[in-house]
Amino acid sequence: MTRTVDELGRLLADYIDQGAVGASLAFAVAGGPTEVVTAGVADRCDGTAVTPDRLFKIGSCTKTFVVAALVRLAEDGKINLGAPISHWFPDLPGAERISVRQLVNHRSGLPEFEYEIPMDPGRVWKPHELIGIAFEVGGQKAPGGPAVYNNTGYVLAGLLIEEVTGQSLGACVRQLVLGPLGLHDTWSPATEAYPAERLVRGYYHRPPQPADATRDIALGGEMWRMDGVLAYSDALQDSSDTFPYSAAYGLGDMVSTPSDLVAFLRGLFAGEVMSSPWFEEMFGSRVPASFPGTRMRETGAGMFQSAYGGRAFYGHQGSVPGYVCVMQHDPESGLTIAMTSNVGSGNRMSFHASGLHAVVDQAILAIQP
Repeated sequence: MTRTVDELGRLLADYIDQGAVGASLAFAVAGGPTEVVTAGVADRCDGTAVTPDRLFKIGSCTKTFVVAALVRLAEDGKINLGAPISHWFPDLPGAERISVRQLVNHRSGLPEFEYEIPMDPGRVWKPHELIGIAFEVGGQKAPGGPAVYNNTGYVLAGLLIEEVTGQSLGACVRQLVLGPLGLHDTWSPATEAYPAERLVRGYYHRPPQPADATRDIALGGEMWRMDGVLAYSDALQDSSDTFPYSAAYGLGDMVSTPSDLVAFLRGLFAGEVMSSPWFEEMFGSRVPASFPGTRMRETGAGMFQSAYGGRAFYGHQGSVPGYVCVMQHDPESGLTIAMTSNVGSGNRMSFHASGLHAVVDQAILAIQP
C-alpha cells in the first residue's frame, strides 16, 4: 500500500504543477483502512499546506446526504415518497403533479435558478427566495419526463424535511446520517455552525470571454453570474465567499473531508444508514442522464452512475465557485474514493473545473490496476 500512496502523491503533485492550488484524496478498498494523500496549499496568502483534516466545500455532493436523510424519514413512516408535494407546498405551481421522489431524482420538471442567482457574498438568502428566482426564470415542464439536473427540487426537499421534523436541515442530516456513521468532519453551514478556521480558501478561474461567447454551458459558457464580484482574468482569484452557504441550502452547502466522504459512501452501501429495500430508492430505478460537462450517465435519487477508471462508479460530484469534489464507490471491488480541490471555474471546459476527474481516473488505476 505504501507504493500506491507514493504514486498517488506523485499524481497530486503533478495536478498542482498543472495549475491546481490544493488537493486532498482519500480511498479505502473493501474492508481495509482509509488512506489519505494531500498536496498543495490551503491558503495562497500564507502558504499553509493542505492536511487531511482541512475542510473543503463539497458542492452538490451535499445532495446525497440530503436524500439519505429524506429516505430515512420515509423508512420511519414520516414521509411518503410517492405523495404529491402539494401537501406541503399548496401554492407551488403544479405541486399536485410532483411527487416527493421527483424532487430529488431530477424529474420534477421544476425550473432552475442556479445559473441566474446573482453572486452577493454578503446576502443571506431564504429558501423561498431561491424558489422565486427559479419561477421568475421560468421553464417549468411536466414532471416524470427525462432527467434534467435540477437544484430547485433540493431546496424544496430541504424545506419539506424541516417541516416534517421540526429541525433545521443540518440538524436532521446530523441526527439521521452523520451521527449513526460517526462522521465528525462534515457540516451544513447554511443551517448550523461549523469550524470555519479549518476551511481551505477557494480559487476561481474566470478567463476573458471572446466577443462571440456562448451561454451554453456545454460549450464553455459561464455557470455563475460573477459580474461585479470577480473580474475576467487568467489569474486565479479568491472566490471563497462569493457563493454564500444560504444560496446553496439543501443542494450544495456542506463542507467535509475526503475521509468523511469515503466513510459516508461505505456506510451507505453497507446498509448502515437505511435498510437495503430503502437504499434502492437512491441506488435503483436509475434512468439515463446526460448533463453537459459531467460524467454522470444515470441518475437515481441523490446518486449517479459515472465512469471513472474505465468502469462504473456510483456517487456524486459537486462544484461551487473555487471548489470541486468527487466521491465514488464501486460495489464490485469495494473501492471507495473521494477527492476535493480548492480550484474551480464556471467554465466546465477549464482545467480548474475538470482537471480533477482525470486525476481520479489515474488514482483508481493506481489503487486497482
